[in-house]
Amino acid sequence: MVKWIDEVLAPDVVNAREGIVPILFLDSFSVHMKARVVNKIQDLGVQVEFIPPGCTGLLQPVDVGFNKAFKAKVRGEYNCWLLQQDHNLPIPATSRRLVADWIIVADKNVSEITRVNSWRKTGYSCFGVFRSNGDFKGDDA
Repeated sequence: MVKWIDEVLAPDVVNAREGIVPILFLDSFSVHMKARVVNKIQDLGVQVEFIPPGCTGLLQPVDVGFNKAFKAKVRGEYNCWLLQQDHNLPIPATSRRLVADWIIVADKNVSEITRVNSWRKTGYSCFGVFRSNGDFKGDDA
């Protein structure tokens, strides 16, 4: 978790818009609740919010609005691949690279409005949206 904070979260927080306090929703997994982890995140200027057990599907923006669309797109990629296989042969194993490609394509095909609405459904605002190419588009842009 500390490695993720250093290598993923910290560089991302540097790009936060001026005047916006980044927020990180964490479930009650024991590692997330360790003082060392929470303090390290808060030292970056990130607000930490814990989602009560059993409530992730109600309060976590990714679970509320994004995952359904994303998983459907990944499933669509898999189904296309499956239909291209020779029905007279056993279905071949997929590679990690192939699955990673499906994930990349699926993420690119989840609309910006779905991403924004995922936040709005939980009562939070994302103040914009990150596009699949990594660019940020604020609500005022």
